[in-house]
Amino acid sequence: MAPPGAQRRDERPQSIADRVSALAKTAQFYWWTGHVVMLMFGTLYYVKRPFGWQAANWYYSKAYLGALLSYVIVIYKTYGPPQLNLAFFHRLMMDENFEYLMLAFYWLSQPAMVVTLLPFVVFSLFHVLKYTRTTVIPIFAPNVTAEVERANRAGPQAANLSVAAKISKFLGAWSSEYYIPALCQVSVWEVAVIGIWLVVGAVTFQTPLLAPLFYFQFLRMRYALSSSTRVAFRRVRSTLDGLLTPPTASASVPGVVTDSYIKVREYLVAMGTSIMTPSAQQQQQQQQQRR
Repeated sequence: MAPPGAQRRDERPQSIADRVSALAKTAQFYWWTGHVVMLMFGTLYYVKRPFGWQAANWYYSKAYLGALLSYVIVIYKTYGPPQLNLAFFHRLMMDENFEYLMLAFYWLSQPAMVVTLLPFVVFSLFHVLKYTRTTVIPIFAPNVTAEVERANRAGPQAANLSVAAKISKFLGAWSSEYYIPALCQVSVWEVAVIGIWLVVGAVTFQTPLLAPLFYFQFLRMRYALSSSTRVAFRRVRSTLDGLLTPPTASASVPGVVTDSYIKVREYLVAMGTSIMTPSAQQQQQQQQQRR
């Protein structure tokens, strides 16, 4: 074995090409690539959509293919090859990445619906920003992480930063500020906008009748596993209660509408609560006590 000094002399700094090549051999790089595809084609879909749905639908399908790539990789990295047993299936069903994988596959197999893509685009945005900040930028500026850490410790008196450090610092600050609010708004969108869209579409025969049933099963699992989804349900319920139930409801709201809403509301609450784990139920009770 060579002495430490000799070993250091033999070592050569990796070139950018070497670092890029090493990065491209990792599964996480292709996970990030899938999110880039979703973000790029999802954004282009919404840009193109006002000018015609036929041209926009090409971008819609490509966006969901990117989502499938990302979620398949993360599921495989987490659980390994599929196993034909109930324990493995149960672990998958309790994983939010698997839930979104199944949802992305379902939306890809159905006619394009403009409201379904937005949550995936938002998730991909934050994944792309984080990986770009922590992995891609350091490929081209290896000292950027240490530079940002020194600047954070120095506070407002920090010395001038390099361009790469300024970009990294901005991405980190922006993501930290907007991630939680964006997640909350996405949860409300999933509960209210997509849910209502599918129900109205099924009633008017614009969407398949099975679509709302499949999606409500997805929301049922999200309600059990995600605190942000439970908060979204409470926000939507509070808004609808104010609009449709006495004493705040308008006198013009028919009684049959109020009665139907109350029955559906209680059914959905019971359905969501029935599959919650004891720990999730305890957490929800504590949140209700604090309100």
